[in-house]
Amino acid sequence: MTSVIQVLIPLADGFEDMEVVISCDILRRAGLAVVLAGLDAGLVTGGHGLRLQPDALLADVVSIDIDVILLPGGTGGVQRLAKHRPLIQLLQERHRRGQIIAAICAAPGMLATHHLLDGRQVTAYPGTLDPQSSNYTYQESAVVIDGPLITSRGPGTAMDFALTLVELLLGPEKRRETEAPLQLSTS
Repeated sequence: MTSVIQVLIPLADGFEDMEVVISCDILRRAGLAVVLAGLDAGLVTGGHGLRLQPDALLADVVSIDIDVILLPGGTGGVQRLAKHRPLIQLLQERHRRGQIIAAICAAPGMLATHHLLDGRQVTAYPGTLDPQSSNYTYQESAVVIDGPLITSRGPGTAMDFALTLVELLLGPEKRRETEAPLQLSTS
């Protein structure tokens, strides 16, 4: 019997609305257990005014068996997440163990600050990372997978980012099954 894959999406005020909603929706459509976890109790407000009620407090779920941590972008949200010491410690431990961390938009910058991108192929929102850094290799691809690290560029790549995670976690057939009803443009 297989258990459901657990995906944790930490939320802080200023998160990128599209990246959270699209990622959460696509992953749940694929059958993954997604937990939106706020840093504090109550509603969390995105950078464009979307207000979400998290499923849990981050402090209450950091000890559960998490398969993936997905870090959304949004400059304000990322700045707040980057100051949350328990989250940083969790990310450092996951990195040390080679466990999956997915980051989109400005979130890879937070990982770079803590040397969690070192030696990896990465992408991010333009201007977030130094393309000339000797610590990592920057690419301008929509989504970059390098071992347990998955990075993506921004709101416009959120659907591909989420579908790539579905494929990585559940296989190409599940990606096709999840993607088909979305009616993505082929042009």
